[in-house]
Amino acid sequence: MKNVHILALCCLSFSLHANSVDSAIDKTNLANKKSESSQKKINTYAEKSETIYDEYSRLQKELKQQEAYNKQLRSIVQRQVEEIPKLNEQLKQIEVTNKKIIPLMLEMVDKLEKFVSIDTPFLKEERRKRVKNLKNFLTNPDLNTAELFRMILESYKIEYSYARTLEVYRSELSEGDNTKIVDFLRVGRLALYYQSLDGLETALYDVNTQDWILLDSDYNEKIKKSIKMARKKVSPDFLTLAIVPTKAEK
Repeated sequence: MKNVHILALCCLSFSLHANSVDSAIDKTNLANKKSESSQKKINTYAEKSETIYDEYSRLQKELKQQEAYNKQLRSIVQRQVEEIPKLNEQLKQIEVTNKKIIPLMLEMVDKLEKFVSIDTPFLKEERRKRVKNLKNFLTNPDLNTAELFRMILESYKIEYSYARTLEVYRSELSEGDNTKIVDFLRVGRLALYYQSLDGLETALYDVNTQDWILLDSDYNEKIKKSIKMARKKVSPDFLTLAIVPTKAEK
């Protein structure tokens, strides 16, 4: 009986110990799960903290850039404010200059128009159109004074260049009610000729009477050769051409 009691006590003691171990294991597992959950929360908070820090660093960098930009902008504005008195003075000078130069430009265009109207009638439509454009430009508010003056000077340069060139062009010639196509030959500003396309009729423009003078047939070949020279079909050469003396030369 005694041995039976001892065995029972041992079994009871083992059973109690086993229950205690199971309970400890359960508590350990529960603690591990809580620890794992806590670690996940810690990791999540750490990731959020890192994201927040990165965003903070980015905002700090943008703030420094904005401060640098604002500083530069303040410097530019300050310089512009300092330039205002100078600009106002320049505007006053421009206004005074415009008051002087605009009448001058009007006079230059008017004189150019009159000159073209009484000059030897070569390229008449082209030259008249150029003057007309200048007059229109003078009333265009979108064009500044410097640009207008440049265009007027350019027109004068073109007119001046006619004195140094040999030119031929084909165009209409009106004589009363009759119109025909002829070749016009301009020798600088010295003389203007025309020749019929068949080469049988040649005339010289008289600046004094503002009319054409028919030339002898002897000049047909000379003018024909001059026309070829102007068209660069033959080499340059000396020519004997008829010219009309001006009133001052008579």
